[in-house]
Amino acid sequence: MIGHDASRPLLDKIDAREAALTCEAEQTRVRIDEVIDRSADRDSRVTRPWHTAVPGCGLMGFDMTDQNTTAGWRQVNVACDDWRSAERWASPSMMIKAEGAGAITGNADRLRDDLADYIKSWGMFRTPQVEAAFRTVPRHLFLPGVALDVAYGRKPVVTRRAADGTSVSSASSPKLVAAMLEQLAVEPGQRVLEIGAATGINAALLAELVGPTGGVVTIELDDDLAAGAAESLEAAGYPQVEVVCGDGALGVPNRAPYDRIIVTAEAWDLVPAWWDQLTVGGRLVVPLRLHGSGLTRAIAFDLHQPDHMISTSAVVCGFVPMRGLAEHAEQHVRLADDVVLKVDVDDLPDDTALARTLTHPGQEHWPGIHVRHDEPAEHLDLWLVTTAAHRFGRLSVGQQARTTGLANPAMRWGGAALYDGGTLTYIVTCDIDDDTLELGIVAHGPDSVKLAGHTTDLLHRWDRERPSRPVITACRTDTNPGANTAETRIVRPHTAVTVTW
Repeated sequence: MIGHDASRPLLDKIDAREAALTCEAEQTRVRIDEVIDRSADRDSRVTRPWHTAVPGCGLMGFDMTDQNTTAGWRQVNVACDDWRSAERWASPSMMIKAEGAGAITGNADRLRDDLADYIKSWGMFRTPQVEAAFRTVPRHLFLPGVALDVAYGRKPVVTRRAADGTSVSSASSPKLVAAMLEQLAVEPGQRVLEIGAATGINAALLAELVGPTGGVVTIELDDDLAAGAAESLEAAGYPQVEVVCGDGALGVPNRAPYDRIIVTAEAWDLVPAWWDQLTVGGRLVVPLRLHGSGLTRAIAFDLHQPDHMISTSAVVCGFVPMRGLAEHAEQHVRLADDVVLKVDVDDLPDDTALARTLTHPGQEHWPGIHVRHDEPAEHLDLWLVTTAAHRFGRLSVGQQARTTGLANPAMRWGGAALYDGGTLTYIVTCDIDDDTLELGIVAHGPDSVKLAGHTTDLLHRWDRERPSRPVITACRTDTNPGANTAETRIVRPHTAVTVTW
C-alpha cells in the first residue's frame, strides 16, 4: 500500500480525474437519452422513469410494494436452463481461450492479486478481511464468457443491456465495491441481506466476510439473473449463500432480522422493509439519491432506534436506479442540443425560462478559491444543495458544447449548478498547477449579476468552513410522523432526511 509519500498527491489527482470520468459516464447516458428524446420530437421537458441506466455504474434495483407480504418472491433452488441469454453474455469471440485448466487458474490467480494490489494502492482497503476476500473470490466464475483480463479489470463489466443499449445490470467498479464493503463493516458470524444479487460476486465477498458461522441472503428481481447468481455461487464454492428471486423492496422477512443490509442499486427512499428487517444496532449501506438531479451518496447508516438512523460515512457514487413500482421520474430541461440541466421536479422549475438561459452571454467570475486535488472536497455539491437558498441542478454537457465553449462545467462535482427562474450559474475550474485547481463560476441569464454574487458568497463561505464530512440523519415517517419537521431538507414517502456539517 502506498503511504504518505511523494506518490500520494499524484494518486489523489488521478482519483479526482477518475471521479470526473465517472460523472462523464453518467452524462453520456443522458446524451443517449437526448437522442431518443429528439427522435420522438418531444418538447423541452423530458420525464423518464429511473430504470434508465447509468452506463457501467452499478447493479440492478427493485420496485417497492407492501413489505408485509412474501407474495412475489421465492427461493431459487435450481438454475434455469436458458438463463445465459444472448442479450446478457458477450459474443463467442470474447470467450476465454482454451489454454488448459491449469493455465486459466494460474492466470486468474495472478490477475486477482493484481486487481487487489491496485485497490490497495488507493488505500481503499481499511481492513485485512476485505482485502483477503478480494484475493480469494474467483470473479471470472461469475462472469462466464468474459475474458479474464476484463473480469479482473478495474472497470465495471456490463452483463445485461436493454433494447436501447443502456446497461441494466453489471458487476460494479471493484474500487466502489471495496469501499462499500468497508462501510458495511461486516463481522464474522453476522447475518447479511444483500439487495441486488446481479452476478453474485458481492454475495461471495460477503460470504467470505461472515465466515462459516454467519449467513448471507441475496435477493434479485429477475428470474434469470437470480438463477445465474445461484449457479455461479455454487460453482465458485459458495453454496451456503441463499439466493431469492423477488422484490428487494420487500426484503426477505422470513430470514430476518439482519445485522447488516447492503443495497446495490440507487434508492430514492428507505423503504419500510429495510427498517423492519435490520436489527437495532445494525448497519445499512445504501446508494441514496439525495436530490432529484441525480446527486447520490453511498451512505452507511447505523440504526440507533427502530425509527432513527445516523450516518457514519458517505461515498460519492453512481448506480442503476431501483426499478418497478418504486421508479421515480427524473426531469431534464434541454438548454441546447448538447446541454441538459437535470433538476428536481419538486423545485417546480420554469422550463420555458431555463430553456433560454444559454442565449444570454456567459459571465465568468474567479473569486480566488483554490482546491488541491488531494483535499476532501468531494461533497461541495451536496453542501450547495443543503445550504443554497436557490434551486440546485446538474448540467450534463456533450463534448461539442464543451469544445465550442457553450458550457464547460466542472465534472468533479457532476456539473453542479444553481438557478433562479431563467438565470443559471455553474461551477468551473482551471488548473493552477499539477496539484491545484481554482474554482470559478459562469453565469447566464437576465439576473446573472445577482445570482453570480450569491453563488460567489456561497463559495467564499465554503472556502472558510471547508466542510468535508456530512452527517446524514434518517427518520422513519410512517411510524413517526413528527420526524417531518421544518428543519428537514429531504422528504421521501417513508423517510425524512437531514444533512448537517
